[in-house]
Amino acid sequence: MDLNIKSPLVLDFYQQTLKALAGYGAKIVRLDAFAYAPKEVGAKNFLNDPGTWDFLQQITDMAQPYGVALLPEIHASYEEGTYKIIAQKGYMVYDFFLPGLVLDAFEQKSGEKLAAWANEILQSGMKTVNMLGCHDGIPVLDLKGLLPEERIQSLIDTLVKRGGFVKDLHGAKNVYYQVNATYYSALGEDDRRMLLARALQLFMPGKPQVWYLDLFAGKNDYAAMERAGAGGHKEINRTNLSKEAMAAALEKPVVQRQLELLKLRAACPVFQEGAAITVKAEGSTLTMAWEKGGQIAALKADLADASFTLTVVDEATGKEVYSMKQ
Repeated sequence: MDLNIKSPLVLDFYQQTLKALAGYGAKIVRLDAFAYAPKEVGAKNFLNDPGTWDFLQQITDMAQPYGVALLPEIHASYEEGTYKIIAQKGYMVYDFFLPGLVLDAFEQKSGEKLAAWANEILQSGMKTVNMLGCHDGIPVLDLKGLLPEERIQSLIDTLVKRGGFVKDLHGAKNVYYQVNATYYSALGEDDRRMLLARALQLFMPGKPQVWYLDLFAGKNDYAAMERAGAGGHKEINRTNLSKEAMAAALEKPVVQRQLELLKLRAACPVFQEGAAITVKAEGSTLTMAWEKGGQIAALKADLADASFTLTVVDEATGKEVYSMKQ
């Protein structure tokens, strides 16, 4: 956002960067805060139309020879429908809705809204990259129009009670943007909820992105915030882990079982693009299933107590090839 995108030197810098990343083996490149890049005198400084989309196409043309797909990071409320435009233009959608929807599902003891979003993804055919926590905290602006306003505020209040800090949009008070917290702390530092949240993410349509502190069940880092000073909220979820801290965390069952789920998602033939996916919600029960490659993977969860049963079955023989319960 701080560069002159009309400068040939800047455009050459972008091209060389894409080439270098592709050379390192990158297949997807995230375009951070992308919608702030194109600016015009007298126009707004975010999501200018057609400037944003014209420039995105320009970067796409640069990336194409290197076989790199682009993931434009654009935060906007659900009701604005920007995610639809991104999908219609053929790009992957950054699923900033999922983190809040999972938290809301636990608090409301209902998977209705989460299931509705999953089915919208499936019915529209959009490609998504999803997440739970990330370096920027938990998105809440994005939920506007997807959840009732009072539920969004209730969720924010709950996360703050659990030690999170609200980041307002451009410093404007009462215009919520995100809550800075680790996802584990946002879940009340509850191992059962953390494991189920990961299972839900891995059964959602889309490509899962994993933030390292979530994986290690990281707690809010208030000391890092204090060291960062004013405006340093994001450091709450950016702890630099030592080898010793990682080794200790790897002994925790919640960490081991998350890793087990990630290995399952990576290795099982059922979790492939083009799988038949179904998501249903009834009361506090949420059921998700994938069918592909001669296997059926099913997750049945109770959001009231974070219990779940996860199975992978061989379709031809009916034999269970994997199971996990809590």
